Amino acid sequence: MSAFVDRNTIKLLRIPFSFFLAPLFLFAYSQAETVMHRQALWSFLIIHFLVYPASNGYNSYIDRDEESIGGLEKPPLPTVRLFYLTLFLDALATVLAFVFVNALFALCLVLYIAASRAYSSRQIRLKKYPVAGFLTVVVFQGAFTYYMSMAGISGAALRLDTANIFVLMGCSFQIAGAYPLTQVYQHEQDLRDGIVTLSYKLGYIGTFVFTAAMFLLCNMFYYLYFTTRELGMIFYIVQVFFIPIVIWFGIWFSLVWKDRRQANFRNTMRMNWVAAICMNSCFIVLIIINRIPLSYLSSIETAVPEYGYAQETLTDFYLRSTDDPVVRRKIRIVAGKTGIEKRYSVIPDFDKDPSEFEFFSRNVDLLPEPTLSERMQLYQKHATALSRRAVGQIPGFETISKNITHLITVTCTGLFAPGLDVELMRELKLNPSIERSSVNFMGCNAAILALRNADAICKSNAHAKVLVVCTELCSIHFQKRYNDDYLLSNMIFGDGAAALLVSSQPDERYLHAVKIDGFNSMVLHNGYSDMAWQLSETGFIMNLSSYVPDLIRENIGPMLGAVGLKAEDYRHWAVHPGGKRIVDDFAAALELDKCLLGPTYNVLKNYGNMSSPTVLFVLKEVLEKATPAHLGNRIFAAAFGPGLSIETMQLRYVQA
Repeated sequence: MSAFVDRNTIKLLRIPFSFFLAPLFLFAYSQAETVMHRQALWSFLIIHFLVYPASNGYNSYIDRDEESIGGLEKPPLPTVRLFYLTLFLDALATVLAFVFVNALFALCLVLYIAASRAYSSRQIRLKKYPVAGFLTVVVFQGAFTYYMSMAGISGAALRLDTANIFVLMGCSFQIAGAYPLTQVYQHEQDLRDGIVTLSYKLGYIGTFVFTAAMFLLCNMFYYLYFTTRELGMIFYIVQVFFIPIVIWFGIWFSLVWKDRRQANFRNTMRMNWVAAICMNSCFIVLIIINRIPLSYLSSIETAVPEYGYAQETLTDFYLRSTDDPVVRRKIRIVAGKTGIEKRYSVIPDFDKDPSEFEFFSRNVDLLPEPTLSERMQLYQKHATALSRRAVGQIPGFETISKNITHLITVTCTGLFAPGLDVELMRELKLNPSIERSSVNFMGCNAAILALRNADAICKSNAHAKVLVVCTELCSIHFQKRYNDDYLLSNMIFGDGAAALLVSSQPDERYLHAVKIDGFNSMVLHNGYSDMAWQLSETGFIMNLSSYVPDLIRENIGPMLGAVGLKAEDYRHWAVHPGGKRIVDDFAAALELDKCLLGPTYNVLKNYGNMSSPTVLFVLKEVLEKATPAHLGNRIFAAAFGPGLSIETMQLRYVQA
């Protein structure tokens, strides 16, 4: 082997020059939402230690340079050994790419090698044409290298959406700025070989002006890319690392302006080193930033009690409790406008004769009403069992349960101690040292508050796996009252539970991984008394004003605008169905097609308003309807609670 590959042959591969070409791979790595670590490592090694050196070696073999070339001030003369070594490296790179990375990456590699050969080959010799040679390098070392790198890093083709088109353009303009500077000292040498470079056409000063223009365009496209992805701060971090490059570029330009001899090999290499060190450092920092633990939703599962009632049955139950014709007419009107067809309850009485009631007093007047104590006993009897049923739906939970680090329970319809969290730990045989917390008495938007906590946990602990359980038994607080608040609440609330996992690693439960992007919150103090929940001797008393939809309609748009969110950026919506009018007004306020709220209307129709788990029922339906085309799409979730408070959550489909 030593006889076949001598020191000069190795030198002409210019392996250290790969350091100057590494930034775009590192950039791709920093932006990949999913990283296949083993494949990414193989991709890096194949590109930088096989393909780039083979390309350098082939170019040196064909050109037979006697003067300075990139990375070598005094290159040795090549021999046929170099040619055969480049063929071997290309073949090895292709085989390794197929075996250890993936077919797409290998195909990209073959195309890159072909372009490289066409650039240098005496038969085609694209490099001798100023524009064709320039475009070949700009496309293949710019956008194509980023695309190829992403294929190796993430294991999938880069989706050509608006943001990614911007980044591909930025990569190509980055190379467009750098490439002419690498030719600025080789004008005479290239002319002797019949090569007319773009740098020669531009002249010394023109090359610097052209480079400045290309880097401005590069920055423009990077700005568009990062702002489109709502990562504007990252763009400014990149600019900090560009400062030394701009400074040395300005110094070198001033030297060349005064003395054209300063456009030489050594100054070019200084420019290369400054640019490579700064840009590699920049993208390594971005890798560190973007590899900070994220949080992902997985396995939303739901459960409802065994007693399911048609809305007509529940309406008849309410009607039987009063003889007042005005009240009865109001009940029918309200029931007809709810958009609900069925609700569930832990109470078996709603379709029975009063003589068979098990919970309510056995008379049509429902008097005396159940006490708070009796309602809490019913809650304690059923809440844990219903919660466990929801958790039990999570695929492979018995195996997963050993890795759960945190438990968050959510409820506003019952309290006891030790609470639902401890009961679930016992029933599910969770680790006794698990960290637990409860979100209690915070109403219909409490699930999003719990998810905010789970998100914070996962982003601070890469090994966290958080189980969130929301359970509400709203029907146990049925009240024999006929004011407007109770006419509505008695006709819309039902029982249900939802459980889900949040972790810092995506899983394959759904077609795409579901990444949590962020949360926003707003309390409308002018709606302080319009949605409230208070204790009384006969249970929890609900205040649910008819002004709630108006408050949401008037404030949801300004709320999104204040934090820079736009409704048109979201393709999927999981809105808590607090009531049909609330959903209608939400859609009207944001000018949404009601078809986008189909899952919300479906849950309202089939389950009613179950308080905190309801938005998770909706989100489950949204996620289960995902298609391959939805990759990268954003999801907006919103729920409303006492205060009056609006809680929102933004999610995104990413590569699993």
